[in-house]
Amino acid sequence: MKQYAVLSSYTGLKAEIMQINRIFGITYLLLNHEHMTAKMLSEKFNVSIRTIYRDIDKMSQLGIPIYTERGKRGGVSLLSDFVLSKVLLDTDERKSILQALQTTRAINFDPKNEETLAKLTALFGIQDPPWVAIDFSTWYGFSTHDFEQLKTAILSQKVVTFNYHNSKGEMNFRTVEPTQLIFKSMGWYLKAYCLNKQEVRMFKLSRITKLETTEQSVENRPSDIQVVNSLKPQTPEMIHLKMLVSLQLGYRIYDDFPIDTIQKYSDKTLLIEGMFPKTEWLYSYILSLGQAVKVIEPFALKQELLTMIKKMEENYNE
Repeated sequence: MKQYAVLSSYTGLKAEIMQINRIFGITYLLLNHEHMTAKMLSEKFNVSIRTIYRDIDKMSQLGIPIYTERGKRGGVSLLSDFVLSKVLLDTDERKSILQALQTTRAINFDPKNEETLAKLTALFGIQDPPWVAIDFSTWYGFSTHDFEQLKTAILSQKVVTFNYHNSKGEMNFRTVEPTQLIFKSMGWYLKAYCLNKQEVRMFKLSRITKLETTEQSVENRPSDIQVVNSLKPQTPEMIHLKMLVSLQLGYRIYDDFPIDTIQKYSDKTLLIEGMFPKTEWLYSYILSLGQAVKVIEPFALKQELLTMIKKMEENYNE
């Protein structure tokens, strides 16, 4: 798989990322100080003086006007008129980088990234508020620990185990090789090669419990292995639905149905009419409206709902 090929070079990539972070850090420090010694920088970043000089060489290659001086007041400095954002990036590029960092804060739980964002904001001299904000959390909370654990397992190529609760209410123990975290259809999913089923599968994170990372390393898999339970939904039967709903629940209706299927029926009622998929969601949604809904068409749906309501009544009469 292409992803496995990328992950195989993780160590080298990590070293490169660390150097880039140091370069930004060195630039940030030198912009705020007249000069610093290589020893001070090595202690600041917890690396050798030789590594600092390699970073300085890399900065010169990138076009950053950094220089060293010997003597009592010597050290590492930047040209006095140097501004990082003007040398490397134009205004739109700087804004795009900051916006990307601000947006991905929703899924990146490493506190160091907040420091990086603050440093780049200061370096670029941009204080504009973000024009868009994304929040991947839910009303029921989000396990940042599980997310971070899976991310680490993917990058370090380690097998994980967990209990998985499927849509039928069944629980199964799974051992998988994780490859990717995916956000789709208002939920997080783990794409992984399931060693139990010998197939690539999707697992919804909210259904995972007892997550553990093992010391077992993943194996390289052929790139043509397809996901068995793809996130692409199957095409359900479509029905012509016509129902009346109390205007008091309009806030739900406008959130969950296309605007062109909703019209005002009376001062107290909304009419919903259109073609909708006949799924479990539709049944549960209509029932959740309680006394505020009346299905007019189709007749078969009315009968099925009536049967469900009678069974519910029996549960409370026992």
